[in-house]
Amino acid sequence: MKSTVPGTVFRIPAAVRFPVLTLLISLLLAGLFAVPARAAAAEDAPARDITASCVFKPASNARNFRKCTDDNYKTYWNSTAGSGAVIDVTLPAGESASGIWIRWYEHTHACRLQIPDGSDGWLEYSCSSGEFLSDFLPLPAGTSVFRICNPEGKKTRMPICELRVYSTGKLPSEVQVWSSPCEKADLMLLVAHPDDEVLWFGGMLPTYAGDQDKACQICMMVPTMPYRRLELLDCLWTCGVKNYPVWGKFPDSFSGSLDKQYKHWRKNTVYELVTGWIRRFKPDVLVTHDLSGEYGHGAHRVCGDAAVHALKYAADSQKYAASFREYGAWDVPKLYIHLYQENQILLDWRKPLDAFDGKTGFEIAQDAFRCHRSQQKTDYRVEDSGPCDCRKFGLYRSLVGPDSSVGDLFENISSGRPAAD
Repeated sequence: MKSTVPGTVFRIPAAVRFPVLTLLISLLLAGLFAVPARAAAAEDAPARDITASCVFKPASNARNFRKCTDDNYKTYWNSTAGSGAVIDVTLPAGESASGIWIRWYEHTHACRLQIPDGSDGWLEYSCSSGEFLSDFLPLPAGTSVFRICNPEGKKTRMPICELRVYSTGKLPSEVQVWSSPCEKADLMLLVAHPDDEVLWFGGMLPTYAGDQDKACQICMMVPTMPYRRLELLDCLWTCGVKNYPVWGKFPDSFSGSLDKQYKHWRKNTVYELVTGWIRRFKPDVLVTHDLSGEYGHGAHRVCGDAAVHALKYAADSQKYAASFREYGAWDVPKLYIHLYQENQILLDWRKPLDAFDGKTGFEIAQDAFRCHRSQQKTDYRVEDSGPCDCRKFGLYRSLVGPDSSVGDLFENISSGRPAAD
């Protein structure tokens, strides 16, 4: 270091110089690592629902836009067609979005997310598949302004039941990020209506999907009302199901017998649909309703009857040629029927489950049933006792040997699973 006096040079003694250098290097390194550390901390922090703080500018029907932020599945906002199907979103100062969660009304709907291009225009960031009624769409880091619109060339209305915007961070567990229906299912559950999946089957989905991480495919005969489909998705997600369910197109109707129900639903159409589902999902275990319909419901009876017949048809290359050409044949290793009297098994849904922090499958099933908000004033409850005990099943047919007393639907499966065609 030079002195201000010409011709004089000052040198810092080594005893002082090295500690100073060490301190400078430490400060430099601390600065270099501080930014990624802060970024990592932000990513690990819980993402917050910041919807209420955002400014939304829909291009049409602005007066009713609040209907897609009212937490009510019976209301929705609908745009006009064409250029009216656009929503501009601005976040509060200092916030950035990790993504948006859209729940569509009645039908699935594809959409685009756009971000500013820096010169008064818009740059396309992503386009959803339109596969799910409940869809989470991520946004790039630092996004504070974005646009939701139809895919290019699509001029339909945009019916949104619920819209949520989340800040940067780890998404809350209730945000649904669905996977497509199973290519190969461990378990296929064939049921009639939304809520049947927990009312009559109790802790089955929490145990096998949520705790044991098995691929569980739910096949629902009746789509019912739009709000009940969204309630079903909430219920399945609560149970730990990650593969999106499939629905038939049968009308919701009640009859007290199998024959009367088949007057509402064409028998051959039912058999063909269920056979196609079995061939498509190739389950190791198929589970369905009581042959007597639990409390006598004809639609429940149809599920049991269809499972018994489709079990044979799915393995027969001469039956229902269209699904055979698309998926091949499949011979289901095990079929269980609720309350079936032969080869009975009693499943214990009261065991603590690690995936749910020690709550039991039965408790999770009760929580999941509460997701069916429209059904809470009925007399239906998840029950593991009484005439419709959700623990009781009978092994209708097995290709892998009889069950012992271990109380597991998948007993013998690992050693006896047939190969897929």
